[in-house]
Order: sequence, then C-alpha cells, then structure tokens
Amino acid sequence: MSRPSYFLSSNELLQVFNLTQTATAIHVTEDAIIQEANDAMLAIWGKDRSVIGKSLADALPELEGQPFIDMFKRVWNEGLVIAGKDTAADLNINGEIKTFYFDFEYRAIKDNTGKVICILHTAIDVSERFLKKEAMELAAEREAALNREQALNEELASMNEELTTTNEELQKAQNHLHLLNTELEVRVAERVKELSESEERFRTMAEGTEIFIAVADESGNAVYFNKPWMTLTGRSMNDLLAFGWVDLIHPQDREGYVNIYLSALEKKAPFAGEFRILSKEGDYRWLLASGPPRLHPDGTFAGYISSCVDITDRKLAELERQNLSALVDASSEFISLANVNYEMTYANPIALKKLGWDTVKNRTILDCVYPQDRDFAQKALISLLESGNFRHEIRYWNEKTRKPFWVEWNGISIKDPISNEFVVLATVGPDVTERKQHQEELQEVNEEMAAANEELAATNEELAATNEELAQTHQDLVQYIRKLSDSEEKLLQAIETGKMGTWSIDPNTRKISMSAFVRELLGLEMDGEVAMEEVLKTIDADYREMFSATLDDAFNSHSSSDTEYLINNLRTGEEKWIRATGKVFLDEMGNMAEYSGMFMDITERKLDELRKNDFIGMVSHELKTPLTAINGFVQVLQRKSKIDDDQYASNALEKTQIQIRKMTAMINGFLNVSRLESGKLMIDKTSFRLDQLLQETVDETFISPSTHDIIFAQSCEVSIYADRDKIGSVVSNLLSNAHKYSSNGSSIEINCEIKDNDVIVSVKDEGIGISSDDAKKLFDRYYRVQSNHTISGFGIGLYLSAEIIERHNGKIWVESNEDVGSTFYFSLPLY
Repeated sequence: MSRPSYFLSSNELLQVFNLTQTATAIHVTEDAIIQEANDAMLAIWGKDRSVIGKSLADALPELEGQPFIDMFKRVWNEGLVIAGKDTAADLNINGEIKTFYFDFEYRAIKDNTGKVICILHTAIDVSERFLKKEAMELAAEREAALNREQALNEELASMNEELTTTNEELQKAQNHLHLLNTELEVRVAERVKELSESEERFRTMAEGTEIFIAVADESGNAVYFNKPWMTLTGRSMNDLLAFGWVDLIHPQDREGYVNIYLSALEKKAPFAGEFRILSKEGDYRWLLASGPPRLHPDGTFAGYISSCVDITDRKLAELERQNLSALVDASSEFISLANVNYEMTYANPIALKKLGWDTVKNRTILDCVYPQDRDFAQKALISLLESGNFRHEIRYWNEKTRKPFWVEWNGISIKDPISNEFVVLATVGPDVTERKQHQEELQEVNEEMAAANEELAATNEELAATNEELAQTHQDLVQYIRKLSDSEEKLLQAIETGKMGTWSIDPNTRKISMSAFVRELLGLEMDGEVAMEEVLKTIDADYREMFSATLDDAFNSHSSSDTEYLINNLRTGEEKWIRATGKVFLDEMGNMAEYSGMFMDITERKLDELRKNDFIGMVSHELKTPLTAINGFVQVLQRKSKIDDDQYASNALEKTQIQIRKMTAMINGFLNVSRLESGKLMIDKTSFRLDQLLQETVDETFISPSTHDIIFAQSCEVSIYADRDKIGSVVSNLLSNAHKYSSNGSSIEINCEIKDNDVIVSVKDEGIGISSDDAKKLFDRYYRVQSNHTISGFGIGLYLSAEIIERHNGKIWVESNEDVGSTFYFSLPLY
C-alpha cells in the first residue's frame, strides 16, 4: 500500500522532533549510543550534533562515577523503565563542571517479540525549581533558629535568677555532705570487713557442696575452683588456674561450649550449656553448666560464679528412652497412652495401621473399641482408675474397613510420683483375633464331637501357657512404658532449655506439627494447624527453592536432611538463621509414615561466619591493589631487562612473575569463597566448546612444558552451556594440583568423554596419592591432606571447584591410591 502524501517524511519527522521543548534522545545498545537527540537535549548536554553516533560515556565523559551509565545498561538488558525526580547531575558546560537537577526517564522500547530495540530518554531541567525550593527551606530553618534563640535568651535570664538561689542552697548542702562523707567512711570500713567475712563464708560453703563451683573475673579468667573440681579432674587448684580445664572437654563438645561462654562474656550475660569432661579415672562425665554474671557494688560487671552438676545418669536415661522408644515403635502389639480423661496421646505405628488412623489427635481410647463393646469398655476404664490394672478380651475395629478384630486388652494406670495421682493410662494389646476364631471353632467342635475333649484340654493348656507368656510380656512392657514416660519428660526439658524445637510432616497430607519453640521462632500462631504456605513465607526468598527441594528429595529418596536457611519472623520481621534437620520414618510395609526432625537457632554462629567472610573479602580486595601495581612494575622491568640483554634480571623477574600469579590466584580463591558463602558468586552461562577450553587451560597452567608430560588421552568436540570462566578455573585447579603433587618428569593425563547425557572430564596424575580418610573430606572448605604439609595451599581450591560444579547440576569425585596417583573427575549435563 502506498504511503499517503500528507504523511511526513523521516527527515520532516526529525525536524519536528528537534523542535519539541522537552529534551529527548534515542539511544541504542547497552553502551547507550546516541542515535538521535533534539536541540533541547543537546542544549542540556552543552554539546552540538557531533555527539550523534557516540556512546553516552564518550559524549559526556564527566558522567563517569555517576549512576546514569549503569542505569542505561539495566534498562537495555532488563527492559525496565527508570525515572527520577530532582536528580542531581554534574555536566561540563563550556569547560566548567556544574551541578544541575532534572526530572528524567529512561524507557525501554520493545518490538512485537518483546526485544528491546532502543531507549527513549527524556529530561526536564528543574534546577531553578529545586534551588528555589531549597532556598525557601533554608530561609524557614533560619527563621525558626532565630525564634529558638530568642526563646533561649529569655530562658537563660530566668535560669540565672534560679542559679543564684541554687548556689545558696548548694552551700548549705555542701556542709551537710561533709558530715555525710565522714559517716560514709566509717560505713565503708565496716562493709569491707563484712565482704571479707562473706568471701570466707562463700569458700566454706563452696568447699562443702558436691556441686562444681568456679569463679571467673571480668576478663573471663578463672580465679577459683572448689574441691569437687579437683576431685573430678585430678588436678590441683594451682594447675587448674595455671593450665585451665578446657583441654579436658570432649573434642566434640569443646568448640560449642567455649563459643557459648565467650559469647555470653562478650555480652556480660548469663550462660548455660552441656558438655562431657574427662575425669581422672579416664572416662567422660556429662556436666550441665550455668553461670549468672556477678556485679560490683556499683553495678559494673565483675565476672561469673558458675556451677556445674553431673547429669551423666540423665544422659544415660535419655539413651535408654531412645532404645525403648524404638522397641515400642517396632512392636507388633497394640500399644497406646492416654490421659485420665481417656484422650489418647500416643499410639505405636502398628496400632495406627490396625485402627485405620493417621494420628491420635482428637481421639479417645473408646474410639478404638468396636461400637457394640463400648459400654463394657467404659466400665473397664472406670475400674482401671480404681484398681490400677485390668486384662480383658475386647473387640477393636478398623474405621476404614469397618471390620472388628479381637485384642487382649491389658491396661495399667501410672501415678505421678509426687502427687500420687493417676496421670497416664497405658494399654498393651496383642491381636488375638486368630485365637478367638480358633476358640469359636473349638466351641463348635465341642458341641459336635464330644470325643475331642482331650485334644481341646491340651489346646487350653497351651493357650494358658501363651497367656502366661503374654502376661509376662505385658509386665515387661509396663516397665518400659514407665521408663519411657520418665525419659520423655527429661527429653522435653532438655529440648526446652536449648535453642531448638521439634517439627514433623505427614508425607501423605503434608500437615505440619511444630513445638512452641519453632512456632515462636518463625512468628506463627501458637495454636492451630500450620500450613506449608505459612512456613514458606518465613523462609527468605533466596532459600525457598532450596527448602522445597530438600523436602522433595527427602520424601522421594527416604533420606535424611540437614540444611541451613535464613528466615524472617512473621510477627517481628526479625531475620534469623536456622538449621533444620529431618528424617523420613517408614512403617513395617516400607511406606513413609512420618518426616520429623529439629529446628535449631544458629543465628549467632552464622553471623560470625558472615562477618568472617566479609573480612576475608575486604582483605583480599585490599591485597589486589598493591599486587596489581607490583605486577605492572615487574612487567616494565622485564621489558627493560630484555632491551639491556640482562639474562640474570630476566630470570629473576620471570620467577617473580610466577609468584605474583600464584598470589593472585590465592587472593581470587579467597574472594570466591567470600562471594560463595555470602551468596554473591554469580554463574553466567554461555555456550562454548569444552575441548577448546581444556587446551587453553593447559597452555595457561603449564608455563614450563618440559617439567611434566601432558597427555590428551581422549578429547570430545562438544559444546556445553555453562559459565566458561568458572569451569576453566575448575580445570585449572585440578591441573595445578596434579602439577604440585607429582614429581617432574611424570605424566598428567587429561581425558574427556560423553556418557549418557553427561560429559565427564578427568585429570590423572602419578603423584603421592590420597588416603581413603582424606578423600572423604577433600572437598570440604579449608581441608588439606594430613599426610603432607610441605606443599603450600589453603585448602580452598577443591572446595570452590565442588561448589561450582554443584551449581551446574554436576558431580565431582576422586579415585586415588597412595604412592600411585590420583584421578579427579567432574561431570556436567548436556542440554
């Protein structure tokens, strides 16, 4: 279709565009190249049309260090609109840098496919408006200041009169204070005497108690241990004060308890913790320690008086409870617990399955009983509270199938040891349905065949023996249930005193149960059900995907989980770090029955790690600046030595250059660790040829090819979608390790192969090899092989490599034989 004659041509449109009063320009590419700008925009810039076709940075070099160039890049790359009001900009007008204020907008213009084709840039100079507004505000402030000054002058005149009166009163008070000071000196002398007597009484009481008592000064150093400490450790008072006792703490408990103490000392707050300590007999005893701060008379911090009690027996009881709990859960008999109102508090897995229940919540003992037998059951339970135990045969039923089944109903009521009142009703019931069916069949046979009496009598004797065995089993289980009740109370007390709580998920319904501590930690309501959506709201957005993936993996693979997350309390908005653990429990059929675990508040430890990483990152950045300068000077000296043909200087500078590269790589490693653990290590994926990257990395890594025999056993001409620089650093690290840990003249073999949907790269050396114990920890942060400390390094290269490969959804592993060599592998998916 022909264009109507009345439509303007492109040149005419540009002329109209140039006449608009609003400063307007059109930019293309992320470098903000100026394709067109009207006269109003050129006037703001103080430029002529020679800037057309230049990037904004080249056209206006004074914008360097200002945010506008980066804004253009964001608008182009992300398709955004960025606008501002009263925004300051420093521009070069006639050779002078001046500050102007603008209302501006950078708008991404897209085609039909959503691709950005240009950026429309508009600006209005509001400098006059802004400066006028600023001047008015300043004038108002000055007027207010004058009013305040006048009011102060009036107030000062009044105060001068009051001061005259006050001086007279002060003179009288001074005379009175002189008398009080004399009296105070007498009281202080008496108080010093009382304190001396009080300290002597404290030492007498401390030496006469079985509790472990110690006193520390304001710096945290111990100044006193009582006799039980010396009896337990076998060390004298002088030894304990000179060498301490921290070395006696079990290695697994030492760091945690010391951190608790030092953290409390820093805040001058109370502390508490559990740990194992080596006794003079050579065994470890569990101690529960607590220490309130002690204060000087003036209220300043004076240190701690700490006390410890031996809780070894309680710990052993907790272990016994865990074993008992496992025994009850694994039992094939019906076992349940209820309160005196018949409300059920526990049923073992086999009981839930037989009843067709998912949980005992909102259930009573009578709900287990077949409806036609409930009147009898009601009377039996009343007698249980009176007599303390019973044994009956009764029908239970499965609510899903509506079918009854017979159990031998053994009940026992458990009393509170303090109040002597019944608090728990325990029932143990083996399924005797088959036996009841046999009895019914035998009754029919009795009626039809009198001749079978002898055989039935024998059967009755066997049944009696079985009953005796069941009764004995019942007694054993009753004892275990009592121990379970005691241990459960102790476990709950221990959990409540620590910064942890329990949670569980029904794998089928995804219903969540949480302890009060976890609800408080997440800011959830203390009552009612908790939905998965509520829990996800508390998880920081950067960790929600990880949280969901961890749960899905646990449910799919029936595995345990142990992960750390950043959360936001829904009520207070407070950020905290938590460690969430969990394990999938299976029923006897191998189906998922429950996912349960612990929530722990690790905020203090995590913040310490983040501060450490920030410090490492800052120091690494500061080190790079002088190192870059040194590198520049070395390069200048290298060129000069070549011109002067100074071979000695050239060799020395070449070795210096090698050490600079090593130092740079080490600093970059620390920077990457800092970025990784603070979530700032970005993965920028592109498509590239893997075989080309391997060849380039070999050329860059081995400056002296003669030291090792480099073998490309098999190469794969394949393109992958990954971060080229990060994968290159992984290969470089593996080659560097192979070079360091193998002798000159040995071979280093590089192999690349495609297997299924993965590409696998391996680096094989003929070096010192790695033990199986070291191989398990080789990819941990800062871990170094224990058998050889003569080779430099900080143990971060393989840790970074493992993290990079994991973020590419790949795997990394090692196969090694000591004194033979090692082969490191990593795999990446092919998309």
